[in-house]
Amino acid sequence: MEKIDITLSSVKNGLRILRLFSVEAPELGITEISKQLGLHKTTVHRLLAVLEKEGFVEKNKKNRKYRLGLSILHLSGVVDLHTEIFKDALPVLHALMNESGEAVHLSVLEDDRIVYLYKIECPHPVRLLSYIGRSNPCTCTSSGKVMLAFRPKATVENILRRGLPKYGPNSVTDPKELVSQLAAIRQKGYAVCIDELHEGATSIAAPIRDYSGEVVAAVSIVGPNQRITPAAIPRLIGLACQAAREISSLLGYCD
Repeated sequence: MEKIDITLSSVKNGLRILRLFSVEAPELGITEISKQLGLHKTTVHRLLAVLEKEGFVEKNKKNRKYRLGLSILHLSGVVDLHTEIFKDALPVLHALMNESGEAVHLSVLEDDRIVYLYKIECPHPVRLLSYIGRSNPCTCTSSGKVMLAFRPKATVENILRRGLPKYGPNSVTDPKELVSQLAAIRQKGYAVCIDELHEGATSIAAPIRDYSGEVVAAVSIVGPNQRITPAAIPRLIGLACQAAREISSLLGYCD
């Protein structure tokens, strides 16, 4: 059992390393990774050696930092197949951006994080650190909460056991409060997050269902609090919910 636990821990830490790479940080050194993940340098070096051997990372010989390797391209092909499912939703997303005047995302839930499959930028964008392929914790985002609200109880409990991260000033860190919020979201059919992932940002999300009625994705409107004011939120909720219904219909869902 102990050996299995050690193996699972190594797998988890290997995945945590891969998630550190981003548009802002395409290359990372052992010391940087060690500090960000709180892992010993020896552990990081060992995990990187395995990832390098399997082609998931490669070393820049000039600065000795690591970057994502070619094996990621194989996985990206799988992601492309995933996004192909939602390709017909693009006109709906563009229309939603035009009507709302804010950035629009289509996201899916992967374990305890949301991953952005599509982003339609608005004419007056703000830096919200979101882009296609980026992931964020599901408990700090409207997209994550609206998908988590329709997941089995065991899934929610598993996420709660890991602890709730605090990003923005209003991030929910109390498990009981999150459970209460998820129940309300299930009843209302949408989620609103204000200052939860980023201070000064509001997001509004609605669930997307497939032909079986299962919630498989979420559509969200995201923008600064200066524009998404309390008075504007009800209208934007209506737009997000309507877009979600249209995309769900494209996936074969009949209400």
